[in-house]
Amino acid sequence: MKQFSILVFLMLTCLMQQAFAQDKTLSGRVTDKASGQGIPGVTVLAKGTRAGTATNANGDFSFSAPAGTTTLSFSFVGYKTIESDVTATNSVTVALDVAPRDLDEVVVNGLASTVKRSNLANSVASVSATELYGSTRPVTVDAALNGKVVGANISSNSGAPGGGVSVQLRGISTITGNVQPLYIIDGVYAVSQEVGNGAGAAAFSGASSGTGRTSQDGGTNRISDLNPADIESIEILKGPSAAAIYGQRANAGVIIIKTKRGVAGQTRVNVSQDIGWQRIQRYIGHSDFDAAKVTAVFGASSLPLFNAAGGKTYDYEREVFGNTGNLRNTNLSVSGGNDRTKFYVSGSNSKENGIVNNTDYQRSSIRANVDQKIGSRIDLSLNSGYANSSNRRGFFGNDNNGVSVGYNLLSIPSFVDLHKDPVTGIYPDSPYTGDNPLAIVERSINQETTNRVTSASTAVVRILEKENSSLRATGQGGIDFANSNALLALPADLQSQVSSANPGVARVSNSNFFNYNLQAFLIYDWKVGPLALTSQVGAVRLGLNAKLQYSQGQNLAPGPLQPDRGTIVTQQTSIQDETDVGYIAQQEINFNDLVVATGGIRFDKSSRNGDVKKLYAFPRGSVAINFAKLNGFSLDKVNLIKLRAAYGETGSPAYFGGTFSPLGGISTGGNVGFLPSTLVGNPAIGPERATELEGGIDLGFFNNRVTLEATVYNKKVIDIVQVYPLAPGTGVSSIRAYPVGDLRNRGLELTLGLVPVQLPNFRWTSTTNFWLNRSEVTRLIVPTINLSPGFGAGYGTTFFALGESPSRWYGSPVSTTTNPNTPSGYTRYGEAQPTFQMSYLNNFTIFKNFELSFLLHWKENSYTSNLTVTNQDGFGTSADYSQPYTQADGTVVPLGQARQSFNAGYYIQNSGYVRLREVSLYYSIPASIRTSAFHDYVKNIRVGVSGNNLLTWTKYKGYDPEVSNFGSTNTQAQVDVVSYPSTKRVFFHVNLDF
Repeated sequence: MKQFSILVFLMLTCLMQQAFAQDKTLSGRVTDKASGQGIPGVTVLAKGTRAGTATNANGDFSFSAPAGTTTLSFSFVGYKTIESDVTATNSVTVALDVAPRDLDEVVVNGLASTVKRSNLANSVASVSATELYGSTRPVTVDAALNGKVVGANISSNSGAPGGGVSVQLRGISTITGNVQPLYIIDGVYAVSQEVGNGAGAAAFSGASSGTGRTSQDGGTNRISDLNPADIESIEILKGPSAAAIYGQRANAGVIIIKTKRGVAGQTRVNVSQDIGWQRIQRYIGHSDFDAAKVTAVFGASSLPLFNAAGGKTYDYEREVFGNTGNLRNTNLSVSGGNDRTKFYVSGSNSKENGIVNNTDYQRSSIRANVDQKIGSRIDLSLNSGYANSSNRRGFFGNDNNGVSVGYNLLSIPSFVDLHKDPVTGIYPDSPYTGDNPLAIVERSINQETTNRVTSASTAVVRILEKENSSLRATGQGGIDFANSNALLALPADLQSQVSSANPGVARVSNSNFFNYNLQAFLIYDWKVGPLALTSQVGAVRLGLNAKLQYSQGQNLAPGPLQPDRGTIVTQQTSIQDETDVGYIAQQEINFNDLVVATGGIRFDKSSRNGDVKKLYAFPRGSVAINFAKLNGFSLDKVNLIKLRAAYGETGSPAYFGGTFSPLGGISTGGNVGFLPSTLVGNPAIGPERATELEGGIDLGFFNNRVTLEATVYNKKVIDIVQVYPLAPGTGVSSIRAYPVGDLRNRGLELTLGLVPVQLPNFRWTSTTNFWLNRSEVTRLIVPTINLSPGFGAGYGTTFFALGESPSRWYGSPVSTTTNPNTPSGYTRYGEAQPTFQMSYLNNFTIFKNFELSFLLHWKENSYTSNLTVTNQDGFGTSADYSQPYTQADGTVVPLGQARQSFNAGYYIQNSGYVRLREVSLYYSIPASIRTSAFHDYVKNIRVGVSGNNLLTWTKYKGYDPEVSNFGSTNTQAQVDVVSYPSTKRVFFHVNLDF
């Protein structure tokens, strides 16, 4: 036994000696070539092996590599990938250059695979963490994309705290229903619905009962719950040619968000603090009154009120909107790990006070991402996040309830005193509007609290690994749960309530959304001669359960503002439960990076379709040819010449419950019952579909210091679903028509990346984007559909009409003789979609420690129906009301009076602009100063100042050229009815790395 033990010991010793002989320790440091500072998180690999590591907070690395290793590869997002020879040394220091476009970064090419950007056949936009959050602090994630994504039309629906943003990718994807892109957060199909709470419903003011939620409620996109500081990168699949792999939920495009993950090495701690303020971007202004103007506008009966003011006037616009809102963001993150376990944990708290009293937004969030290797064949990851947010938005926009602050505010003559009595605390009634806006600001309630959890688990099992082939299985499950509770209330003693038949109203709204997704794939990588092939098959199951309900009480008893204290109580519940199933197959072929081709197909079925078992096919195909990879290619200054083409199809499921004719609840004689609806269901209903053919060219010169990406696309949306009115003689009012027609989007996208200057003490990088889209109805099965937002031809309306864009404005005057070829003889006006957009992003690094950046955004000729101006003219408060205006008959009248009889051409205004979206200046404390003060405890200190929307050049007459009274809609978006004014924001920043 003793001899056996000695033998075992000798064998183990020999094996250990052999193992040590096979390995060698490689170490070194990776720095930024311009600043000389270490870069954390750089991937270091022994070329031809899987051995590697990532740099620590100082840019240092050390790992064991096979003894035969001769070359190390260094790669990091935003920098050029380089290689270094380590044949004669075990230690190396390298410096990375910033690249305007990293052609070696990987982007999504399937649900379980990726591809290098240099081999990509689609135009996929990428936004890095630095671009998203490195300059200034966005209100929300989607707002941070504005001006940075070629092919996107992004606009703010409201300036209220917490945002409210509409994102449209490559034109119009539908004329009704959900128009927002599909958001994927770490593999989770995210809840992104903009859900109203009833603030814009006429019933909420006590006028009537039975109205629930409307598109005028001023809701926020739930993507606002995600902390932008946690994001590593965002990829945008703008059209069906890239998004086809996501099937019948991808008609409006796909936005893929990846949060930060840990890297092997020393544990890193990051603390950042932002403090700032926001103020209104611009005032509309007003004019004062004299006795003659009072008589002309309101009649002689108002003279006593005017005379009692004794010449004293009030600027209510500046009083309500002139406040300074304080801003604060605090972020803490800890990350690190080793070659087996990596982690990223973060916490954040944000507070945004609005420019209107009693409006604000708060968000607290935590996130934990963990990656774990089990043995040599299993990789596990867990991504989890929780957010709690609260929002007070006030009452703005149209609101349909007589209490809108902005609507009433601009209508109040400056001689009327609306301030509360300092002794009694009672606000006086407004003699000219439905309520006193000062009282609404102080005493009305519109608040919402949301709790949200997102979580995803992923497992990768490497089943087979050989020299020329490998097989792996992946499985993933994700959930997104969002619960929102809102309280809306108007006390019974408010002016608008006293005059109501049932004074005092309170509504409690609750929204529950639960999304889940499950997917499993087999991926086979194999080589045949010069061909590298990747085959994948898989299945996906998606589920959504939504429960929306509210309880409203009117004629409230004194005391707490709760629905159960009302004598008239209205309740409503809506439950939505749907399931989608998809089957996917995809094949990729790569010939020496010279020719890369991909073909795939997805089959989907959905419980929302008329035939729940029917599988709809969504194919895709693409090819890219990089001529710079040809043997004998000898143009030294040219490193990329790639031609690409791609085709794909996506879908958008039918309305939930669209196959049925809904029943409406009634109460007769104290008994509850149901009546058939006048809206007829359609059992043959199916998904809307989109097809897209995309082509382009990518060029790279001077080692990618000059890059150009040019793309053209033809995107068709077919089999559009729409509620269509029927003749009264049918006994019903409307039907869910399927299909009503098709439309087409054609566009051009250009991106130019430059590094004009690259010197030891000065570096300048620049990106210029240009894009445009044209929409047109190409097939119309039913008669022309009026898509009017409800304000009539005097202010502009839109149509689904053959040969026209669904977002084109039409309006008065009406004349079938003058305008025989336009819908109903209306006059044809401007297009809501811009003629084109451009953005100009620049970054300067000066003396290695200073960073200056700015982003200019130009939106040309985008038209908005501006109802804000009509309020002022009607009450004589517009700034230019008294300017003389000569009418057609030669008489001279005040301009404000004359405008009240103008046609729609006055209200449909050009809302194009040039805006300084972002500007920032940062300073990194030099290492010598930092170490003398903090030794090695603090690895980096960065301080700065930044601003959002500091300057805007526009001829638009409203508060902001970016506005939407109807939220996230495609054909009714650009309507302005005195929304919450947009703001300009300034921040001071401190960032510490430990």
